[in-house]
Amino acid sequence: MKNISPFLFTMMALTAICVIMLLPIDAILIKMSLSGFHLEYVGLTIKMALIFILSYGVLKKMNLESISGLSSRDTWQFKYLNSIPIYLMILGVFSIISKDVTQIHLGNVVLLLFACLTVGFAEEFLFRGLLQSLFLKKYHAHKYGILISTLISAVVFGLFHLINLTKNDDVLSVLIQVVFAMFIGFFFGVLVLKTNKLIPIAITHGLINFFFSLAFLPGIAVMEESQGSIAPIFLTLPLLISGLLVVKKINKEDIIRKIEESKAYKR
Repeated sequence: MKNISPFLFTMMALTAICVIMLLPIDAILIKMSLSGFHLEYVGLTIKMALIFILSYGVLKKMNLESISGLSSRDTWQFKYLNSIPIYLMILGVFSIISKDVTQIHLGNVVLLLFACLTVGFAEEFLFRGLLQSLFLKKYHAHKYGILISTLISAVVFGLFHLINLTKNDDVLSVLIQVVFAMFIGFFFGVLVLKTNKLIPIAITHGLINFFFSLAFLPGIAVMEESQGSIAPIFLTLPLLISGLLVVKKINKEDIIRKIEESKAYKR
């Protein structure tokens, strides 16, 4: 497994993840007489928990903790960079600020938060923790190896969202989601290398999802969606720009050190 091509491994990983995402868990949960909201988010939580467990297990098996931002030997640096995406959370709050929130149940909020955090951890451990680390090991010696690796993992992360076509026939909206997911994924990929920590990024990812999902809570009027709106692309463009600025300042020697540690560390 250690000598497998990262591209082949990515294809294998995405195939496995797609199988998990397409598991008929809803058919089992529906027998429990859950509401549509609970059915969606309980099912999502179960699937993402499986992805997280698999990603973390493989990541540890391949000794990628150091390069993936999970090593306790590396301190959390440049913490202020983790605050950049907060503007997206604020925009999420603004999406419900004019809504009547008196009918919202705390249990639904907790379920939504837990589901979104599970998504954050699953996707970050898979795409930034596991896949990006494998591409870094392959391309770190290249002049633009760090940029190449973060870009590839970001593109894969964006394309992964094409799976939403299985439940959304609005192709344009899904393609727009693919693009802004790439922007976010690139920023997070750069962030994990600059700050040395993956878990804060997973939490940030989950909170962004949470605040933008508040408008779908039962008890709030159904939010009207703009079909094919490119607004999310403009909203996440600052993250792409920030990532491009920060990636130039990543210490390549530090990345090489982490890769060597992953090769030398034996269980």
